[in-house]
Amino acid sequence: CGHAYCGACLAELRTKKVAQACPMCRAELPPGLDGLYELACRANLRIWGMVDRGEASWASLPAAAQEEMDEVVAMLTEAAEQGHMMAQFYLADIYAVPSARQDYGRAFELYRQPAQQGNARCQFNLGNMYRNGRGCEQSHERAAEWWAKAAEQGDAKAQHGLGTAYQD
Repeated sequence: CGHAYCGACLAELRTKKVAQACPMCRAELPPGLDGLYELACRANLRIWGMVDRGEASWASLPAAAQEEMDEVVAMLTEAAEQGHMMAQFYLADIYAVPSARQDYGRAFELYRQPAQQGNARCQFNLGNMYRNGRGCEQSHERAAEWWAKAAEQGDAKAQHGLGTAYQD
């Protein structure tokens, strides 16, 4: 609608169950950070499902799916830039998968942010990035450090990776 409100005011309107519309013109309010993340995730999972089922590949998504992924990336980027931890995680996954968007450096940075905040899944993935030298200089020591942090939180894949690292 173009009417500007501060984020705190919009959040307060939502918590008080006020109609999800602009108080000035009654246009629908923007979805908010969590709403933006959820919209992006639904579309992202739909497209990942297409790829997993063999209906498409990341290298040759149909035009409609490619357009939807562009929207997903835009929504996740907006949420990630505002510090949404899971948006950072999903956006990193998008940049880590072999596709036209593949950018290991960007994926590394996006995994690093929530990993430093204690997100076990991102800690595990950051360990993998270090192990393989994707988006960073390869370091088995750094990989083990990040896997250990995730393993301490009960992440089974990190525990396996850490055990394998010590075995080698």
